[in-house]
Amino acid sequence: MVIAVDKNSYQVAQDDGNRYIYLYDDEELEDLMGTRLHCVQYKEFEYADINLTDYNIDCMKRAKVTDDDWKSLPEKKYFKIGIIIPNYNYEHTIEKCLNSIFNQSYKNFEIIFVDDMSTDNSVEIANKTYANYLKKELCGFDCVNVLREDTRFKVVQLKQKRYNGGARNEAYLHLSEDVDYVYYVDSDDWLYDEYSLEKINNKLQSEPDVLFVGIAEYKKGKTIESSTPDYTDKYEAMNGWSGSCGKVIKKELATRQECLYNEGTLKEDKNQHCKICINMETFNCLKDMVYVWNKENLKSVTTQRANILWQTSTIRHYADTMQLYLTYKGQDPLIDEILEHRLELTKKEVLDGGDKQWWNFLL
Repeated sequence: MVIAVDKNSYQVAQDDGNRYIYLYDDEELEDLMGTRLHCVQYKEFEYADINLTDYNIDCMKRAKVTDDDWKSLPEKKYFKIGIIIPNYNYEHTIEKCLNSIFNQSYKNFEIIFVDDMSTDNSVEIANKTYANYLKKELCGFDCVNVLREDTRFKVVQLKQKRYNGGARNEAYLHLSEDVDYVYYVDSDDWLYDEYSLEKINNKLQSEPDVLFVGIAEYKKGKTIESSTPDYTDKYEAMNGWSGSCGKVIKKELATRQECLYNEGTLKEDKNQHCKICINMETFNCLKDMVYVWNKENLKSVTTQRANILWQTSTIRHYADTMQLYLTYKGQDPLIDEILEHRLELTKKEVLDGGDKQWWNFLL
């Protein structure tokens, strides 16, 4: 029997000898890819509603279709994702971070691990974690030669302190030529589940310049939803959550000179976010959670703000925002307005300290 399901019921499809098809109207291609079923539009054949009480749902349908009615989707694309991980003294979290990537169901990725002059065993643990992953992947065979020649995991050790912005800029230079998109994962965080990259790839099928993704927070021992992007234009995106882990960016956009990170500062995310939003032409939003922001890491710079570097970064952030404003001033009145407001907020940071004004604005 051929059984047709829709977006409210496709989860019941199973390997039970029946042929399942997915009925859709105007859903996006990447959403259809996520069903893993043959997809047919409602209007392309006649079907009869039936009551399948065994499934305890009302929207199941049995379709009368022939082989000629089956429509093939465009060939699915498998984009190579370059995952950039800046690190400084996170030996206590890097194993969990890396394993969350190695254990992904989607395997077309490479990792650029950039160490910003750590004084702990971060690099050794990162290499050991990857070696253990390879050993498991190769069923216990010797992986020394594979580890030496493999390009999926590259370790870059900086010789001069450059902080996260500089580490990410350096990582661009080590990406393979065939990388399509870049994604940023901090070494004290991890991916949400084993399907995070697969969900990202499904949503990239229309090849947007930027894909904004859902972010969860880990605090008090619980993982809770934090940021769910649902932007309608670039202006909403500019005013949205600006963390680097909140977006997947086409490599050719992320690596453009005008989109690089500011270096020598702890506040590199906000202005890079604005640069990307200003220069992108197309974007998409993935509301699913794909990333976990670890807010219980007491060593994070976002929790240790009472220091000179944080204060000087606040002053630097004001100067960087002013430069950004002057660079794009007069090109778009709405962008001018957003950047003027950001200048106002960064000025308050300099005068008052902290960044509570940002949170009040975003909330």
